[in-house]
Amino acid sequence: MLVTPGAAAPTVRSALSSASVRWKLGWCAGGAVVVVSAGLLLTIIGYARRIARQADEITAALEGTRQNTAPLFDLVGVNRHLERILAPSEEKP
Repeated sequence: MLVTPGAAAPTVRSALSSASVRWKLGWCAGGAVVVVSAGLLLTIIGYARRIARQADEITAALEGTRQNTAPLFDLVGVNRHLERILAPSEEKP
């Protein structure tokens, strides 16, 4: 049986080329994961900013509502004063 000196070389080359391809696939997969993660992070940041803006708008609306309804709480005090004023007139027959 004749053995040529370059007979083993294709096997080593194919193994090296296979490893190189796997490294390249690994880098591509890693890059894809980084790109997807960055996209999700930017989406989350966008939603957080929108929620913060809406929270500020809601707080302003609630402050306006509080100012508009403050007289209703004063009405209780007015009713108590009226009851004290009218109580002697209700006792007289």
